[in-house]
Parts: sequence; structure tokens; C-alpha cells
Amino acid sequence: MAIKPVQADDVTERLEAYANWVRQLRAGKPVPNLDSDQSDPLARLGHELRLLADTLTRRERESQQLAHLVETVEQGLSVSDVLNRIFERFIGLIPYERIGCAFLSDDKCQVTSYWARSNLGLIQIAADYSRPIAGSSLERILLDGQPRIINDLEEYLKAKPTSDSTNRIVVEGGRSNLTCPLIVGNRPIGFLFFTSQYKNTYREIHQTIFRQIASQVSIVIDKSRVYQNIVERNRQLVNEGRRLEEVASRDALTGILNRSAIIAALARALIGKAESRKSVGVIMADIDHFKGLNDSLGHPAGDAALIEFTRRVAGALRQSDQLGRYGGEEFLIIIADTTNEALKFTAERLREAVSASPFILGADSRTVTASFGAVVSDRIDDTAQPIVAAADRALYAAKAAGRNCVVLAPQGALF
Repeated sequence: MAIKPVQADDVTERLEAYANWVRQLRAGKPVPNLDSDQSDPLARLGHELRLLADTLTRRERESQQLAHLVETVEQGLSVSDVLNRIFERFIGLIPYERIGCAFLSDDKCQVTSYWARSNLGLIQIAADYSRPIAGSSLERILLDGQPRIINDLEEYLKAKPTSDSTNRIVVEGGRSNLTCPLIVGNRPIGFLFFTSQYKNTYREIHQTIFRQIASQVSIVIDKSRVYQNIVERNRQLVNEGRRLEEVASRDALTGILNRSAIIAALARALIGKAESRKSVGVIMADIDHFKGLNDSLGHPAGDAALIEFTRRVAGALRQSDQLGRYGGEEFLIIIADTTNEALKFTAERLREAVSASPFILGADSRTVTASFGAVVSDRIDDTAQPIVAAADRALYAAKAAGRNCVVLAPQGALF
């Protein structure tokens, strides 16, 4: 087919148009489509320029998406956050309706699904789905270090009917797949699986694109995994510290707050009272004739009595109240937001809960009673020790009055 001659004026005009088009492209301005007629060399040049513009645009988008991923890690987000960013922002670079991510075990013998997001059907390969790597098709991908394309998953499944993972993806709605190894340096860490609902979706260009971004994506994911492991380890250490602190604050026999912890709780309650202007009540309780019970029935029975006393008193308190073992058979109780009358009523309720029925103490049962001394703190500058001392004096007054009773400290008892 003969090529029609090109006039000199036409050549000059078209070359100037191409030069202006390139200037606009370099300036980042929108450029019009060039003549697609390739009947002469200049038209073919225009076509190549158009392809060059498409390539530059794609690479700019790739750079932007990678910058977003780097920013994601710098923000300290989790692996799942990074993968969600990939799912949301890479759709224009690699076609997919589903992305899955799986990581290799430390010994490289297992590959385990970590994350998946899909616009297909119900996800069939969820987290913790695991398979051995030896003898699988993924092993070959690790050896080659190259992405793999399967453009007809149904046909692939016919050839490999025992492939459970392929069957699951087909059930979910996937029809073609691009599997990409995640490699940091020479260290494989896992795979990204891009899946499309259509057959014949993936082409060589998608492999090329992924090779260009794979190492950076791998590093991003690996860094986020390291960060997440550090966060998880710190969380475990914090939880362990809290658990040890909780254990250290508990009485070994009864499980309630020990002496130092209940005093600290009272100090905090008094600080809160100063801010809220609400009174705090303190009750000191002592099991009557506890030494005689220990001497006659033995220490195991005494321990059982302490445990049962704790159970009954705790069951009669509000959630906002606090109970602690002050020492031996003495207990300290903090009653939030109360008055003299209300505190006396609360202490009487506790006394009745203790004596309501006999305690089962191994092979024996005994009626157990307790004495209660109570005091209300309503001054802003009250501190823990004077309040405890006042409650203790009221307790001794209750014992002197015959035990199994409540004595409320008189007003001014803290002075």
C-alpha cells in the first residue's frame, strides 16, 4: 500500500504541534489525543508519544500509591491497614475484585492466610487458613521469584482437582489470578493474591508493573509487621504488668484488696471526694471471737470463715464500694457518696448478712458475727490514716458494747 506524500508545510506544522504537545506534557497540563492515523511516519511518532504519555501517567500513579503506602507505615498503622490501602488505591494499576495476603512461617514450611478483602462473594479463605508449601505451586513461585498468572481458574482446577485453595477461590467467584511473591532482599515473607471475576484478565504488563513495585510493597508490609509485632509485644508486657500489679494488690486467701491496696484506694477516693464534694464513708469490720474459732476448729476452719465472711460482705456491697483485708480478721470497707445515716444503714446490712445463717466450716458449722465501726469523711483536707484510726476507735467501741453491733463515730471524731 502506497504512503501518501507529506508536504513540507504540513510537516513543519505537525512537528510544531507535537513539540507543543510535549511541552504541555512536561508542564503537567492535560494533553489532547494525537492523530491515531498511522499512514505516515509522523503519525506513527504521534502514536508513540501518546503511548509514552500513558506510560508516564501510569508510573506517576504508581509512585503516588507507593508514597501513600510509605506514609501508611510512617503513621504506624497495622498490616491490615496497609493491605486495605493497597486494595483501595491500586485498582487502577492492577485489575482485581479480591486481594488476599498470606505469610510464610518462620521455618518456611507453611503458608498461612493473614488477610483477605473481596468484592466477589463470601470469602472462602479466611485468616489462619494454612497449607504446607512443599510440593505446592507456590513453592515454584518462591524459587522463581516471579509473579504467576492463571487466566482460567476453572480450567486450572480441572487439571489440579485436589487444589483446595483454588476450589475455594472459584467458589467465591474468582476466574483469573495473579500471584505475587513478597520478598525483602533475598528473604521471602509471603504472597499477595490478586483475583478477578473475569477470565483472561491478567497480561504481561501486570507482571511488569508488579515487579516494579513488589520490592517496595514487600518492605512496607514487612515494616508494618515488625511494627505490629512490637506493638503487640508492648501490649502483652503492659497487660502482664497490670496482671502482676493486680496480683500484688490482692490478698492471697480471700482475693480482695490487701492492706496497702485498700489504703491506696481510700487515698484515691479522698482525692476524688475533694473534687466532687461528696462524702466518703469508711467501715472497719472485725470477726467476733475469731481467735477462739481458730483455736477450737483449727486454722483451715479459720481460713474458711475469712473466705465466707468476704463472700457475704462483698455480696452486700454496691459495685462502687471497695472491700479490703486490713489484717488478720479485720476488714476495711470504702463506701462512696454517703451520709452518716446511710453509712449506719449500710453497716447494719453488712452485719446482718454475716450473721444471717451459720458458716459451713469443713465438718462443722458455726454462727459467726462481726462488729463494725464506721466514720464519714466530709472535709476536703481529710487523709487516709486519721479516718482509718477513727473507724478503728468506733470498732473497739462496738466490741466494748457487746460485739455484733455497729458504732458510728461521732461528728468531730477526725479532729
